Amino acid sequence: MPNAQTREDPEDSHAGSTANPVALNAIVRAAEIYSIVASEDIVDVRGVKLWAKNQPVSASLQQRLLERKLSKPLESCLAAEDGVSLITLQEDFERFMAEPTPLVQGLRPWAEGVGQQLRQLPLHSVAQLLLTTALANRPEMVTHAVQAMALMGALATKYLGQAMDVRMAMLAGLLHDIGEIYIQPEYLDPGRSMDLLGHKHLVVHPRVAQLLLDSTTDYPRAIGRAVGEHHERLNGAGYPARLRQPDLSPLGRMLAVTEVTLGIARAQSAPLTRASFALRVLPGEFDPQYIGFISDMARRVAEPAVADVPAPDSLVCNPLAEIQQRAALASELHAQLQALGGEAPALEIADIASTRLERLKVAWNSLGYWGAQHAEITARERLELHMADRELGQRLRDLDRECLLLAERVSPLEREMLSPLWQSLHLAQPPQTLV
Repeated sequence: MPNAQTREDPEDSHAGSTANPVALNAIVRAAEIYSIVASEDIVDVRGVKLWAKNQPVSASLQQRLLERKLSKPLESCLAAEDGVSLITLQEDFERFMAEPTPLVQGLRPWAEGVGQQLRQLPLHSVAQLLLTTALANRPEMVTHAVQAMALMGALATKYLGQAMDVRMAMLAGLLHDIGEIYIQPEYLDPGRSMDLLGHKHLVVHPRVAQLLLDSTTDYPRAIGRAVGEHHERLNGAGYPARLRQPDLSPLGRMLAVTEVTLGIARAQSAPLTRASFALRVLPGEFDPQYIGFISDMARRVAEPAVADVPAPDSLVCNPLAEIQQRAALASELHAQLQALGGEAPALEIADIASTRLERLKVAWNSLGYWGAQHAEITARERLELHMADRELGQRLRDLDRECLLLAERVSPLEREMLSPLWQSLHLAQPPQTLV
């Protein structure tokens, strides 16, 4: 079982695999609600049988597996006899499509085709086990998975067409967050302010899920790859691998747009308008054709005007000076490090910050509100400014955490030199709840 805490790759060890304690604990809790049994004998690397085939999972298994190397990943040896199944997924999909939300309204033209493909979805036993585990521990994770499956199905129907490709996209959507089962639950609390430690735990979940799917299922590698890429960005600003456009798969690009859209779709007002803006505000982050799909949905749905946008005097109508100040600091630090013969990791941090801040400056300028007077701003423009403030602020927070993670590779002296950079990037207030 992949270990999210130590970031072990199960394929790197020829001595067997150790059960991840976080995931094992979640599976044992799920077994208190659903029937989870051993689908085969669970054997350690010495051939000692630890658990018999058909024996129900219990807390005793947890004790039996402590510090034991297994001959096969634990997930391959367990099966959920109830819980999540194709039937329950169909019911969840139908329930979701009956909701009176803008997202559902936008997806309705694709609902029949997606529903047909869902009935033929190959649900592997490992996928069923982990979805059932999620249902028992974090039901909202399964809700999100079904929504991602639906949106991926609609996108794939439009842009890929072939039934097998549509089902692969739907599986990628359904399983994209299963790596979160391997993360300490406190780091997944939406009410928790995300500090660096929490971010370090969170960034591994796409890779953990990819390794799991590739090593324990017979799904095409394209599914695992897309799952591993769902937080990447075309401009290299994502995680965990900071991949760029040439290295990102079509399914991964599609899944990245899906993840952002669903994250914003929880907003109580104009969710599709907000999602479309978030995907477009910084050119080069997401695939334009998939952005177009979300923007087209927003136009078709014609969401009502937002009445609860902050008043003009509470909006910062020109953050350009602040962005420019931070960009100048990053450039100055880069020059200082070069003059002192700084090492490559430190120079990379300053360069990333400088480049990314320059993009934020261009993004703000493209809005066309250079020093606009409050009285001149219409209600629609006020909403756009509000969304821009939120999205650009989120990019600054992301940049802050990225620089801090990279700083772990630099010398103490250079880390001290770079400290003004992330102090200037740090925003004391966490993101506000969407209105």
